[in-house]
Amino acid sequence: MKVGKKQLVLASLVLALGAAVYLNWQFAGTGQLPVEEEGQAQSQLGAAQLVNNAYVETVNDSLESSASSQGDSAADAFSEARLNRQNSRDEAMELLDGVLEDVEADSEAKQAAVEEASALAQNILQETNVENLLKAKGFEESVAYITPEECSVVVAGDLGEADMLIVQEIVVEQTGLTADKIKIIGTK
Repeated sequence: MKVGKKQLVLASLVLALGAAVYLNWQFAGTGQLPVEEEGQAQSQLGAAQLVNNAYVETVNDSLESSASSQGDSAADAFSEARLNRQNSRDEAMELLDGVLEDVEADSEAKQAAVEEASALAQNILQETNVENLLKAKGFEESVAYITPEECSVVVAGDLGEADMLIVQEIVVEQTGLTADKIKIIGTK
């Protein structure tokens, strides 16, 4: 069986994409701060010290956390959703990489794996584009889940009819899906 130059290039691109996704996931971390043990010094957020002076201004952690706890919980929920989405994709990419690296796999299975990886990469690109465009339109937190058949978008805040139309228009432009295949969910 002859393997063409295009197939080798495509397979190497899929492997590079898988490696990039894995490295991004590995180095991104969870975004959660470690829990402090008893006896450790409390962090001093916003601490400033003047040069040659002992003046230190700090922000009390408990005051800051109580003021932004509701916003943080929503941001945490969106971060967790993105992390779960990334973990699912990493598992799928590992399976596809396994098929591509399997010497005994036939060319049809490898071709299907390449096509699936290409579709996954396209979905990642579309989701990123939708989320970035929504942020540009003023929707600070959003998560998009795109498959070839449908799209679900979760947006922070209470959405009015005009907001729903803006989100729908962005998704239609980026994915090519029809309006009946798009689900928009607003959080309160």
